[in-house]
Amino acid sequence: MTHISIKRATIALILTPGLVLGAAPVAAATPDGAKAKPPVLTCNITTPEGLSYSVIKAGKGEKPGADAKVKVNYKGMLTSDGSMFDSGESTEFKVGAVIPGFAQGLQLMQPGSSFRFCIPSKLGYGANGSGPIPANADLVFEVDLLSFTLPQPKPVIPVAERTCDKTTESGLRYFVIQSGTGKTPTTSDMALVDFATFDAKTGVTQDQREWEKITLAQATPVFVEALKLMKGGSSYTFCIPQPKTEVAKDVSTPEINIKLNLIDVRPAPELDF
Repeated sequence: MTHISIKRATIALILTPGLVLGAAPVAAATPDGAKAKPPVLTCNITTPEGLSYSVIKAGKGEKPGADAKVKVNYKGMLTSDGSMFDSGESTEFKVGAVIPGFAQGLQLMQPGSSFRFCIPSKLGYGANGSGPIPANADLVFEVDLLSFTLPQPKPVIPVAERTCDKTTESGLRYFVIQSGTGKTPTTSDMALVDFATFDAKTGVTQDQREWEKITLAQATPVFVEALKLMKGGSSYTFCIPQPKTEVAKDVSTPEINIKLNLIDVRPAPELDF
């Protein structure tokens, strides 16, 4: 019985190629020199901005925003011939760091979903192109959104510490959050500080540094004046005057203040000239 089974299997293996070729004569009927047609890469929904997309598989949950970090599988193709120019698996990046069409598409997805994006060149790499992507090329991406994470919320400065109630002769405004008992820095010193810049209205921190070393001889005049008001261990808010430019006059431009903690004062290192 074993011998018969092997013999029949052998016959089947010999016959199979012939049967397959006989059942599919398409290749033989293709004229010499004919090129294979590119894959159909179309999308059925179009946004007002010009991005088109198709939902291949729906997902569940929240959608990522522009500040989210996503993890995706993806492949990118040229619409013109379907050739793949890029791909990745479990790739992580910020939504706001990619081309506009891709970023907009990602914000339509939910974890577990698969989409196809049809991105016109104006929402892609435009007239310049990039690497293997020609100028004015329309693109197609097929994307699986595996997951995403949101950035940690920025610290908020308390309301009582956002405004200034004192003004120097030069016009620098400040508020004493906590007085210190240490040394007041001079031009020949180096200040060790923590500081945070923040929106004066909302208190939302824009930038935050710790144990920053500031040599007063190399600092801006405003920073030098501010530090010379302080003693070691003190904490101040400084309301920095905005430059008189058109940008500063724009009401949408937030006023940025600084919360400054003077941790220590040390002799400045010698400078090499």
